[in-house]
Amino acid sequence: MADPDAPNVNRAPSEGGPDGKYGGNEGADGYKVEIAAVKALISPLEESVVGARAVKNSQEKLTAYLQHCGAPDLLESGKAFVKAWGFGMGELADHADVVVERLYEAVAGYMLADLMRVKDFWPSDANMAKLPSGAAGKWSWEHVGAPEMEKRPGDTALAKLARQALGEYEDES
Repeated sequence: MADPDAPNVNRAPSEGGPDGKYGGNEGADGYKVEIAAVKALISPLEESVVGARAVKNSQEKLTAYLQHCGAPDLLESGKAFVKAWGFGMGELADHADVVVERLYEAVAGYMLADLMRVKDFWPSDANMAKLPSGAAGKWSWEHVGAPEMEKRPGDTALAKLARQALGEYEDES
């Protein structure tokens, strides 16, 4: 397992010097979010939504190709498949739209938090609402004080699963 005290390029930069616990990253209890990498996920997902909607909305056109297949059983099976496939792709598109919307919100939140130098930011609904909006919000943030952000929940289901999976690979010697 990796040394937790070793310098880590995946940690967010901090204001400390090179002699800190993490080689200049002391106080960086969070992790670095590559905004460009998150943005790169959005475009292919949006393209997939367009393709899924095309399948959902073009079921008649797709089944028209099956009219001259020569076997009634194949025609009926093909129509049933295209109908089920179209329904599934429509559901997928609807849910992917929500994911795309949340990714845009997360990117905007991380960018604003980065500009406002918020430490260990994560885009929960409460934290997103605490970010300043407009000139009055920015003035209040700078002159009155920034509100305290929620901490990331410590033991999420994903963290438990990752810890369990990594536990299998620990050195037992």
